[in-house]
Amino acid sequence: MSRPLLMIALFASVLLSLLLQTADGAGADIGDHILQQDAATDQIPGLWLSDLFYRALANFTMERVEGAVCRRQSALYEKHLSNHTSWAVRMQESWNRYPVGLLSGNTYQMGVYDECVDIRYPLKGQYCLSEIKVIPPAGRDYSFNRTEDLDDFGNNHAWKTILGWADYQDQVPRNLFHLGICIPDGCSALDLQTSLQREFDEAFSPEQFKTVVRVDPIKCRVREDMYPYDTPYNVTWCIFFLLVLICCCATLHHLIRILYQQNTIENGEVPSTFLYEFSFIESIKTLLKFNKHDKINFFSTFKVMTMVFVLYGHKLFALFSNPISNPKFMENIYVNGPAIMVTSMNIVDPFFFISGFIMYNNLSKEFRKKKDESVWKILSMPIIERIIRLLPAYCAMMAITAHIVPHIGDGPLWPLKSWEEAEICKNYWWTNLLFISNFIEVKYQCLLVSWYLSCDVQFFIIGVIVVYVYTKNTKYGIVLLGTIIGLSISLPFIITLWTKRDGIDKFPLPSLLFMRNVFLLNDSYRASYMRATPFFGGLAMSFVMERLKEKKVKFSQTVVHSGTLAMFTFFFWVHLYGFVFYERNRPYYPLEHALHSTISHCTFLVLGMWLTMSYFTSGYGLLENLFHIRFVAIMGKLSYPILLVNLTVMVTSQSSQRLPVHMSSRYAFEAYLYDLFMCYMAAIVLYLIVYEPFAKLTKNLLKGKVLSRRPKMEHRSKKQLPEAVKLLKKT
Repeated sequence: MSRPLLMIALFASVLLSLLLQTADGAGADIGDHILQQDAATDQIPGLWLSDLFYRALANFTMERVEGAVCRRQSALYEKHLSNHTSWAVRMQESWNRYPVGLLSGNTYQMGVYDECVDIRYPLKGQYCLSEIKVIPPAGRDYSFNRTEDLDDFGNNHAWKTILGWADYQDQVPRNLFHLGICIPDGCSALDLQTSLQREFDEAFSPEQFKTVVRVDPIKCRVREDMYPYDTPYNVTWCIFFLLVLICCCATLHHLIRILYQQNTIENGEVPSTFLYEFSFIESIKTLLKFNKHDKINFFSTFKVMTMVFVLYGHKLFALFSNPISNPKFMENIYVNGPAIMVTSMNIVDPFFFISGFIMYNNLSKEFRKKKDESVWKILSMPIIERIIRLLPAYCAMMAITAHIVPHIGDGPLWPLKSWEEAEICKNYWWTNLLFISNFIEVKYQCLLVSWYLSCDVQFFIIGVIVVYVYTKNTKYGIVLLGTIIGLSISLPFIITLWTKRDGIDKFPLPSLLFMRNVFLLNDSYRASYMRATPFFGGLAMSFVMERLKEKKVKFSQTVVHSGTLAMFTFFFWVHLYGFVFYERNRPYYPLEHALHSTISHCTFLVLGMWLTMSYFTSGYGLLENLFHIRFVAIMGKLSYPILLVNLTVMVTSQSSQRLPVHMSSRYAFEAYLYDLFMCYMAAIVLYLIVYEPFAKLTKNLLKGKVLSRRPKMEHRSKKQLPEAVKLLKKT
């Protein structure tokens, strides 16, 4: 071989050796990467979640339970199922063994409730809504970085969507499922729980996963399961029937008397009697009474506007606490807003402000007149009058919740939603009568709105003392009120800072599955010492307005409107800032939370003070007409009945649903409009039958007024009177 050829061969061999070494290194890297992928894949089950469910449920049977009746009925079911007997096939097909839509959050696999419970012979079908939670092995990380696009999961494994979605306050957990199952009525909830747990353990243990099955007895129903028709139920119906009968009889008698007066020489006012306090004519007349020039109409407008937003929030609570098939609708609100929907838990503060403002105008004149009476009587009478005015309608709603509502609905969730509320009211109604329901545990609070009334009465009692001191000695009254306002502002700051609470009343999505959980997670929401600022700020504003009117202070329209714009800007800025507390993994800054806790309860106060001061001193020009609309004033009079009935109406309208609903903005708005109408209809009934008749009756009895008087005829001209009446008058 020539020398050049030898050199070429040597160079080629060296090059080949280098290439082989590089290839070996690359091969080692590729191998390591593949091994890493295999190691990561080993953490993921080989089967998809729905397949594991099907493995556990395809041949599910209740024949291995301890109960003899359950085993016998299960064997009968299996025998008839093999022969394709109609009732057995209906029992089998009424529930789903292969869940779908898990990645989108369709965690309610409810089956067909009515097909199950309609089975009556040879055994009864029993529908149970079970809870199944999937728990991954310890030490495995299934977290992933999710973008703000709820549909963008990148290349993440599907199991990570299920297991990495479980612990965030802005997401519905995907690892907690509600499965509707149809079983024989001879089987108990414990039998089902034991059987399901056994089947799921066998199906999931090969994948080193754990499941926890829970079946609450209240979620198991047969068609004949009804809330007991006991003596309190009959008594409640009799009382309401008697009230309606009295109102109808009083109205009929009143109407006949009016017609008789019009057809006789006695054309004066119809005499008032005890019976007419229950007349629909009198109650409707009071409801429709309207004075266009009354300045208090401003507060009616304010009440109605606030109540509209309160009812919308309550409706969203009612919708979200029931099964829905696309929780991404809610999750999008928590991620992209509007922020005001999750940061306005203090939206009832305007009612506290109005209550504090109005009480001074109602009490100051009376306190200045009563100089000879004892202090205790002067102070106790307004409190007694207010409590007695609130109690009849309040007691009526407690009785309806405890004894009537459980009987007017049906469905897989109905007992959980209404029966438990009824039992709470039966056992803890006395806390409402004492107006201390905001200080007991929320799980014992009868009526979810009772915390507000307890706070309002507690504020009112303190306010009566402040007004009395102020009317007797202005300086001492101002010092006392200033001290109370100082405490009401500083206490939220100190308590939040000391206990390291959140600076905003949150309602995380997982807690919305049960409405009481919202209050349970917010220690600051129901406490009166955390919410006193708007009430006593409103009381202080009434003192200020009295001085401004004496000095005839008036602002220009430029100042009024620019100030209003500034106050609304402050209001929205504070509430929009609260959205940062929902950010994931945000560090906890105690001072930030304490400041926001204090300032957030001052937003409606500052806005209300400016609006009130501007309106009563200078007016709002052309906008004045918006505050003097008859229809709005009438709706404002229904604020208290609406407060009492709204959650009951909304819960009953949603709690009979059999399947998850597809949530959308349109569906939510249409459902809200329907419930808004139903709430006002129920409020009108409560107003006419209970609230207004008893309000008039107790007011007259407490003030010792005579309920029967002679007709007033002085307002008629003598020329209009018949000659016979003239002769009688001469005589």
